[in-house]
Amino acid sequence: MSHYKSFPFPTGPDASSQSSSLPLFFHPYTKGSQIVMDESHCIAHRAATFHDGIVFSSRPIGLYEKVTLKILKEETKWHGGLRVGFTWQDPSLLEPSELPPFACPNLVQQGKTRACVLPEEYGAEGTVVSFWVDSQGCVFCSVDEEAGPSVLLAGVSVSSPLWALVDVYGRAKAVQLLDPSSLSTNADVCSLLLSTPDEQTESTCQSFHRLPDRHPGDECAVCFGYKANTMMLPCSHANFCSCCSLKIFKTSGRCPLCRQKVKKILPISVSAKGESPEG
Repeated sequence: MSHYKSFPFPTGPDASSQSSSLPLFFHPYTKGSQIVMDESHCIAHRAATFHDGIVFSSRPIGLYEKVTLKILKEETKWHGGLRVGFTWQDPSLLEPSELPPFACPNLVQQGKTRACVLPEEYGAEGTVVSFWVDSQGCVFCSVDEEAGPSVLLAGVSVSSPLWALVDVYGRAKAVQLLDPSSLSTNADVCSLLLSTPDEQTESTCQSFHRLPDRHPGDECAVCFGYKANTMMLPCSHANFCSCCSLKIFKTSGRCPLCRQKVKKILPISVSAKGESPEG
């Protein structure tokens, strides 16, 4: 396709690592029929109706790389909210006129996309939300500068390049891509978590500080097949992989070790040292 040939971004198995230092904006060509963008391609506005608002990232997204959005405008006459996720189908190879009206379920049912609706409380005008995918295909999100991320979904294929997907649906009328480097880093998040006495007990803080002593090869206490790379909050037990944490969070909602109610799941592969996993 002609627009694919003129689009100057890396493709192929190493696309994510090759392009992660490039600026991120919305794909200027492959988008829903109701999407109107500004000149920078960082603002996507749905012109009419409540659907046909699918947009993609301009380039592949690396594992743990945050995609950060600000909800610029709501349209309260509609129901439902913003959908986000990832696709392992290069949007430059898609025909815009053939995009379905909805990411969920239409695009997801085509088999190369995983997406879901953001929680309703995340959809207010002015909210800043970040989402990312880990090495096991689990998608996390965080809102504004709150301490711990939430798990959104699992099942993303990480063996191929991934593009971020945003469906400006329902009440979400316009969104803007932001530079996540201007927001709190994972190190800042850990400091905030540890300095909030109302939410964390002394024993929790001590447990958190012992995390760097864990061996890198520690296995998940549930499946014994993947590395333990998440922490459950507020109990701070860190014996589970992200996929098992997701299952626990979506089912019993209680830590298997202490039976305490799980409120958040924090990726310790990033937070334990306050470093990016890409470094």
